[in-house]
Amino acid sequence: MTTRARLHLHIFAPELTGDDGRPLAAVEGMERALPGMWLAWRISEEGRPIALPRRAVWLAETAACGEFGLLYNGDDRYPVTMDGRRERASDSPGGEPLPLVHAKLPQDAAVVAAAADMLEHVAEGVRAR
Repeated sequence: MTTRARLHLHIFAPELTGDDGRPLAAVEGMERALPGMWLAWRISEEGRPIALPRRAVWLAETAACGEFGLLYNGDDRYPVTMDGRRERASDSPGGEPLPLVHAKLPQDAAVVAAAADMLEHVAEGVRAR
């Protein structure tokens, strides 16, 4: 992956549940904000992209474990990643452990122009139930 400037998007969300559709809604929100971008790969233990033909099922499985699996757009020239993890209480607003959705994108004109839409669509996705 390249080492150019990156935009980091962090959004705190309510706790994930076993049948939670919010990770998929958040990913689809990111894709709506950046037309043409598709987060349909995960990263193997060895660091290789693996296609996810059943992305919704995979995300549901990771959500059932209280996680939001790492997704990747599959393009080393324009790498975009998105995942979620549980933050410690000391690092979360209100002093309670909360899930944190994290995305990394190239910091270029298109991403900067879409940043507000990304924040809105991903915040809607992770907050909706």
